[in-house]
Amino acid sequence: MVVTLKVPISTAVIEDNPSCVRGAEFRDKVAVIFLDARGQNHRKILGISRRTKLHWSKDTREYEAQELSSFPWPIRYQVTTADAWYLDKEGNRVHYSPPILGLDSYAEVSDAVKRSAIILIVIGAIGYRRAAWLLLELFRISTSKSALARWVKDVASKLPSKEEMVRLLDEDMPITEGHFDEIFPRGKAGGPVLVLKDEHGRIVVTEQVESRDEEHVKAFLQKVKDMGLKIRTFYIDTCQAYRNAIPAVFPEALIQLDLFHIIQNVWRHIWKFFIRRRREIAARAKKVETPWYKARLKALAGSLWKNRHILFKSEKRMNEEEKAKLVEICESDIKVGRIRAFLCGVWRIFDSSKDEESARKALDELKKSEYAEESEHHTKALNFLEDTFDQATTYLKNKGVKRNSLAECGMRTLRRLEAEHDGFRTDDSREDFLKIYQAVKYLGWSLHGPVLRRKAAPS
Repeated sequence: MVVTLKVPISTAVIEDNPSCVRGAEFRDKVAVIFLDARGQNHRKILGISRRTKLHWSKDTREYEAQELSSFPWPIRYQVTTADAWYLDKEGNRVHYSPPILGLDSYAEVSDAVKRSAIILIVIGAIGYRRAAWLLLELFRISTSKSALARWVKDVASKLPSKEEMVRLLDEDMPITEGHFDEIFPRGKAGGPVLVLKDEHGRIVVTEQVESRDEEHVKAFLQKVKDMGLKIRTFYIDTCQAYRNAIPAVFPEALIQLDLFHIIQNVWRHIWKFFIRRRREIAARAKKVETPWYKARLKALAGSLWKNRHILFKSEKRMNEEEKAKLVEICESDIKVGRIRAFLCGVWRIFDSSKDEESARKALDELKKSEYAEESEHHTKALNFLEDTFDQATTYLKNKGVKRNSLAECGMRTLRRLEAEHDGFRTDDSREDFLKIYQAVKYLGWSLHGPVLRRKAAPS
């Protein structure tokens, strides 16, 4: 049984070109909409006088363009067009090809198709192959990976420049914090990509450099400064190149070392001591002859390895079972108990201190507890805490400064952008993706067009 139903169809192309619509029909399971580009108000588009005569070619040409379809069948535009020419004020011949607004005659798709594809590829981070499949299955659009790559490049080229994007972001929400880190790109040789994120969680600017040394970092920060950004606080890891370069370019800026990286660095040193201690216990278990003692040492070595994560876990993140197990392994060996005591002393510097003085007191107490005599790993950890103390406790001395950086989530964002592409083949590709990501996520670019927000100028 066949039911005939008349369904009105309206698209952005139809609404933007009402004078060009010449009808529609359902043909070979395809909805075909006929457009004649010669129906435009050409003199208005060209900005010429009504008296100016347009000379039309007698030869017409046709092409088909694809549109998004939510129906079980595709929607296609059948476009008829021709070329024209007119004489300008100087008597020169000017050639003209009438456009269909919202339609890309070269790609033979509507702008909505290109934008949908790009949102899937860049924001959805699904890759060209999957995007082509989804466009076909969801919207009846037939395309290729190479075409999608060209669309990304084309759309990115029409967005503002890298520097202008930074200015737009700063105008929309002023940038006063720089969460600074680097990422090593996948899929190609070369140095790291420096990444600057702001306090609003936005990736502001990236740049690949030969090396993460002071010279290249300074050059990058100088470019950031030349873009007009007045960053008052930098959040970084413990990289010495960053710690040296930032004061050289932004002498008035504060530096806060990310607490995660402080703790991570200390933990790495103490982890080495823990591994050494466990190996000592395991080796002693093999040497002793007393059966009960041998079994005890062997069980202790196994328990330490099985519960190693508990020893290095903050107590406030433990459940009751983990707390009981922690007490058990700390009581089983005095040096293991000392490891936990040292870690708690490090936490106390940052979790319990209300000001710089109390933090300094907590560090001094840790240094007086003779941990440095236990191993070179403890000594390195204590020296590291002393070296980084001033910049690790900036948040205790300056109101509004936080302990942690947002840089790591910026790294994850870039990893998602490149994940489905096995890394960007060129720096330009990464910049194209980033500009589109910024436009969509931060500046209002959407399926319906680039709405790059600017603050209204003061009256």
